[in-house]
Amino acid sequence: MPRPRHPLSRRKAALIGSGFAVALTAVPPLPGLAAEPRHGADVTLLDTLTVPAGTSAFGMPFGGLSGIDYDPGTDTYVALSDDRSDNGQARFYSLGLPLDGGRFATATPVVHGLTVLSDTNGKPFARKTVDPEAIRWTPTGSLLWTSEGAANSGQPAFVREATQSGGYLRELPLPQAYAPTKSATGALVAGVRDNQALEGLTLSPDGDRVVTITENALVQDGPAASLTAKSPSRLLVLDRASGQPQAEHVYQVDPIADAPTAPLPPPVNTYAADRGVSEILAANETDYITVERSFASGVGFSVRLYWTSTLGATDVRGRQALTGREKAMPRKLLYDFTGSGIVPDNVEGITWGPRLADGSRSLILVADDNFGFNGSSTKFHLLSVRRDLFTLHTPDVNRDGALDAKDLRAIPHGGPAGDLNGDGRSDGRDVRLWNAYTHEFPVA
Repeated sequence: MPRPRHPLSRRKAALIGSGFAVALTAVPPLPGLAAEPRHGADVTLLDTLTVPAGTSAFGMPFGGLSGIDYDPGTDTYVALSDDRSDNGQARFYSLGLPLDGGRFATATPVVHGLTVLSDTNGKPFARKTVDPEAIRWTPTGSLLWTSEGAANSGQPAFVREATQSGGYLRELPLPQAYAPTKSATGALVAGVRDNQALEGLTLSPDGDRVVTITENALVQDGPAASLTAKSPSRLLVLDRASGQPQAEHVYQVDPIADAPTAPLPPPVNTYAADRGVSEILAANETDYITVERSFASGVGFSVRLYWTSTLGATDVRGRQALTGREKAMPRKLLYDFTGSGIVPDNVEGITWGPRLADGSRSLILVADDNFGFNGSSTKFHLLSVRRDLFTLHTPDVNRDGALDAKDLRAIPHGGPAGDLNGDGRSDGRDVRLWNAYTHEFPVA
């Protein structure tokens, strides 16, 4: 959703204002690849831009992009690398991805700047002390970002706030249930799973709430996704000002899409397969788009976008462990890259982009190249979303946590809450949009 415009740092503003940008080097970039519209009118894949592995910018590898967010005020993106300070320092980039109609206007992203992240001591992160995964602008111009940590070595996941220059501001505390806990034998018995922690991060449209989601279930909540089992991830809502939990819900991750058919390349040499939530994006106060990414060695990546909501889902806030009887968040498949003619690669980031000429909203997805391991490359996907698919505000107009006739009756006198289409009025158009919502995504 659009956020209030914030100032760029003086360095970045000067770079962008002067037209300065770094040309990506080392490997010639491939041109954008247009695709035929797929899957009807709700979500359409328009274009894909590929940056080969081995590309560099500002003296470091341009890769590992696992989070992305768009600032409509400056028409720029911030993209976070998941480099654990192995290939370069933990960092994020300022990017331009100009559009020309329904496709990317350039064959490569325009890299405006690189910013190194600082630890709590104001120093760049030491090697393997951080695993950056998701990033978002705040309404005040700072940045929120997550790290998966390393549960097997006792390194916790976190949500932190940073300045535009990468400096540490604060950490938003996570509930105790997320802390990695080991038994006397060294086995994880509670907390986030290793390499399956906080992959996703988004803010509510007003910027007051921070929402993060685990890639798979906490150890004490249930199994990780397998070929035959779903995994109950947790979606956590935090108050941005205080950092206190406001709600928590269960999101069921689908089973792994494919069995592995070949081992990973050296030095790994093992068969591997997994599935998890790699990112989340707010559509309104209760509805979200999730990215579920499945991988199997020898097969590749399967990527799906889902529409999900907290409406009707059990609030599990404060529970150390799930019982299995909780009502999970409802969801609906929005887009499946299978059959699109495009290899999606390792999609780990999603953001709303500029409004398109036909009035539809754009989605920008970014795929992590894993720094060239197993043949991956950085990709940016441009998708369009039908403009009246999502309501601007939650269809739970009276904010009682349920979707029913009371909300319909509340629309005419609901003020801004009843203005579901954002035209400044609460009228019959909003009533029709409410009815369309319950038809498209029945959560009553």
